[in-house]
Amino acid sequence: MTVRLITPADDELYGLASAAGKLGRAAKLLDRLADAVRAAPADPQAAGRHALALMAVLPSIGIEFAAHARFTATVEALTDVLDLEPEHWLARYSRARLRTLIPSSYGAYAVQIAGDLDSAREDVDRLIAHQATLPPQPYFISAHALAAVLDELAAAPPTPGRPGLLGALAAAPREPVRLVALGAVLCEPLATLHAQAGTGAQLRTALGEVLGAVYGDQPAVAAVLRREAVPR
Repeated sequence: MTVRLITPADDELYGLASAAGKLGRAAKLLDRLADAVRAAPADPQAAGRHALALMAVLPSIGIEFAAHARFTATVEALTDVLDLEPEHWLARYSRARLRTLIPSSYGAYAVQIAGDLDSAREDVDRLIAHQATLPPQPYFISAHALAAVLDELAAAPPTPGRPGLLGALAAAPREPVRLVALGAVLCEPLATLHAQAGTGAQLRTALGEVLGAVYGDQPAVAAVLRREAVPR
């Protein structure tokens, strides 16, 4: 089993597509990447680049109907990637992420239906199982955090056999992830759990420590942690 991990090229493309979307100039990039998929339908790299760019421009789609249509197309594109390369880490994580929280309008998210939550948990459980066989990567902790978010949304107990979040946080490498664009996506479940945890709670402390060590170069994360460090 070979797991396809995140590369610097993934981060660069996500940042490029995100910026293009914010400027209203993503159409040509998406068309070019879609053409590459049509030219080589069995190439997981072409499929992966197209799916990643689709996800990057989702927050820039302001009309609710258009956002949902693009959301569906993005999930389908990620599924196409996984059909070609089942152990594509970023595609599986991204599909689980989108099925957990979907764009309902610009800058807002809504919980998806229960069936999608179940599918997201299957993706996350598969990620966590495969991660355990690999040298640890700093961003692997995001899969554990997303699993915890899913458990809360579904009001379900943690999946038997899956490490608890506190244990995963304790074992997580304290190293910067160094993914300037994708780091903003990967830090989401950790930031969500950190905001929900009670002040002074052991979980909040552990989440804050890992957020700072792994995703501390993200402006939103740095701002939150700076505010908490100010004596009250």
